[in-house]
Amino acid sequence: MEVLRSISVAALLYSVAACSEDNPRVVEGPAAADVANEAPYGPGVDVGEAYDYVLYVHCGVQWARIDGVWWETSPLDDGNANPPKGWGNPYDAGTMALIDDDTAEYTGGTGVAVRFARTELIEAPFECE
Repeated sequence: MEVLRSISVAALLYSVAACSEDNPRVVEGPAAADVANEAPYGPGVDVGEAYDYVLYVHCGVQWARIDGVWWETSPLDDGNANPPKGWGNPYDAGTMALIDDDTAEYTGGTGVAVRFARTELIEAPFECE
């Protein structure tokens, strides 16, 4: 099961879409090991501290792995399951900070702020191709 989870996370992080070639804000995603084990993706995130964060947004903005679990926001996309105009694709680089134990805020390179709510999900809750 752990191997499948690692493969799923790696596939998620290393998928690259053709549409990313037209966006100058394209950044590379974090290594799968960092997402699995290192803050801010893995456990150990401190409330109030802002962390550099690379958010996977290729299929729109809805999920983020923070502090070892998945967090959710109301879906944001361009109407075609892509991130909103101006966001990087497939990843957007910004910062992530826990506001409190149940609320996190991502601030993207465009200055937009998106709040996420903690879930108890440890498995990726979505598939994006």
